[in-house]
Amino acid sequence: MRIFVLRKRDLYIVVGVILVLIIGLAIFSQISKDRTVSSLQLKYNYQQLLPEEANVFIHNNPDIVILDVRSQKDYDRGHLNNALFIPIKDLKDHLGELDPNDAYLVYCDNGKDSLKASKLMAESGFPRVFSLIGGYRKWPYDIKKVY
Repeated sequence: MRIFVLRKRDLYIVVGVILVLIIGLAIFSQISKDRTVSSLQLKYNYQQLLPEEANVFIHNNPDIVILDVRSQKDYDRGHLNNALFIPIKDLKDHLGELDPNDAYLVYCDNGKDSLKASKLMAESGFPRVFSLIGGYRKWPYDIKKVY
């Protein structure tokens, strides 16, 4: 009968491998952790979409409401096709006119005001609000020009 004897060096190697596995598993579990948060913890929830994602989203969801929150002057120069115009400064007053069950793609000139508008809408009970990253300036697709 043979007895298994570990030398000190072998023991260090085994402990090291076990530690590396434990640390690796801990890092992997943090990276792959589900990032969803209970709605009870959130005051608001909206998503940001890149222009490419927003374009696909619009084509796949023809009932989406595209909301332009820029100024009248900017809207008149050009806007996304079928965009509803409500300036950011007037949005709070017009929320009652919007259907919370609809999905909304909100955009402004550069993406900053659309984030504010998306936050306001989400906090007001609109569950499907999407903000266009980069706004109108980054939109490379069809626009409607008003002359």
